[in-house]
Amino acid sequence: MVINERPLKDEIEARSLANATEYLYKLIDGREPLTKRTLLELHGLIMKEIPGIKSGSFRDDEVSIKGSEHNPPHFNDVDGYIDEMFMWLNRNAHKYHPLIMGSIIHHWMTWIHPFSDGNGRVGRLFLNFFLLQKGYPEVVIKISDRDNYYKSLISADQGDVSALVELISDNIRETINIYEELINEEERQKAWLTQYKEQSAELYEKARSKHSYQYEVWKSQLSVFKTLLSESVNGISKFLPNLDITLKEYEILTFNQYLDLLEDRKVSNTWYLNLRIYDKEKHLGTNFIFYFERLYRSKPLHLLGVDAKTYKGRQTYKRLPPVIKLYISTRIRGNSIPLKRDVDLVNIGTYKDQLSFGIIDRGVHREKGKKPKIDTITENPGKVIRHFIDQVLEIYCNVNTRNKKRATITKASCGLSGLT
Repeated sequence: MVINERPLKDEIEARSLANATEYLYKLIDGREPLTKRTLLELHGLIMKEIPGIKSGSFRDDEVSIKGSEHNPPHFNDVDGYIDEMFMWLNRNAHKYHPLIMGSIIHHWMTWIHPFSDGNGRVGRLFLNFFLLQKGYPEVVIKISDRDNYYKSLISADQGDVSALVELISDNIRETINIYEELINEEERQKAWLTQYKEQSAELYEKARSKHSYQYEVWKSQLSVFKTLLSESVNGISKFLPNLDITLKEYEILTFNQYLDLLEDRKVSNTWYLNLRIYDKEKHLGTNFIFYFERLYRSKPLHLLGVDAKTYKGRQTYKRLPPVIKLYISTRIRGNSIPLKRDVDLVNIGTYKDQLSFGIIDRGVHREKGKKPKIDTITENPGKVIRHFIDQVLEIYCNVNTRNKKRATITKASCGLSGLT
């Protein structure tokens, strides 16, 4: 039987899952703990009316998991394993980070495989119940993540839960992005309505159109940077066997997130790339995090060709529209640390529709405590990226390149002059 071109079984399962989710929210609103009884009730709601399935009870037969070498425990032992899991959960709920705790419990549920059918759905509801109680958004495992999801569960079977933690963390980041975009867009719309109560929507759409073009150019050039960096990293990895060098990519800011940053609204997840260098001999890993941030700009103010100065003789500046740049920080042993000042590369962005790099001008001597002068370079991006990798390997990993005297990147060395 087919309803709306879908099998009846699919319709029942979709409706049952919605009922179970609604029940889950009621439990959370009532601040009730998830127990073995509520676990069985969730299964009963999900599998209700499914032909041939005994809903609301643990399995009474042997089962196998497709695509996995793991053999779930005997059905007579399921009840005892579930009790052990809840006992461990209650004793250790405040010992581990919620994402690690949720990952361990979720894998434990899939390992026990307590039901004859519906284990995945119940397990993911169980995970979301735990995360929502801890103040995190729900996790939705998409079809595109299915293979990685199964692989992470197999790795957890072998004692390594890190891949599952990472998958859940990435998924939560995406969910938070969606929430923030909706909230910020609603606030932006309210602010616009207040500002243009008696004017047409053309002004608003014109401003969005202008930013839309800038965003597309910016996104395209940042994609070029990512490709060049990836090619350089892949090229040197085979020549450094003692180092494990990987580049993890995250989704670039959406247009709404781009506007949110420009308008100084809250955007939590701004990571774009994570360059990880792990020293196999020292057992030490360093992560170089590339993240987006708003840059405030200004330029000297001139009046009739003469520098405009205050009555105290100080130069006055004109504020320019802000831009979004890609900055770099490091994470070592879980601690965030600013990039060392010996590294020349400061930020990556666009300048006049071109990929640009903010580079420290080592030729300018600044007084102690003052910020260094930053040059903007748009030519030879491959050279800038290779220089950055050379410096990172030398400064953080003691890898000496052919040049004994460490070089610096300048406007002249990149074939550029006169750009500020």
